[in-house]
Amino acid sequence: MRVYVLTFDSRPSLTRAFDALLSSPDVASCMIEADRVRIRFIAPPDCAEKIVERVYLDGGLVWCSRHAV
Repeated sequence: MRVYVLTFDSRPSLTRAFDALLSSPDVASCMIEADRVRIRFIAPPDCAEKIVERVYLDGGLVWCSRHAV
């Protein structure tokens, strides 16, 4: 499992990404930080990388970090 931190340029981008994460059954935990316009989530690397790629292609993602749990 990995912890991912995604930072966005706007709240609409943040909301779209949060919806995508919530719809994935492989995401173990997801927390939105609206004041910092970022999301933290925990998921297996193979699943999470696909989600992050989709979020990136939707636009608005400005930073992504990942750390092993």
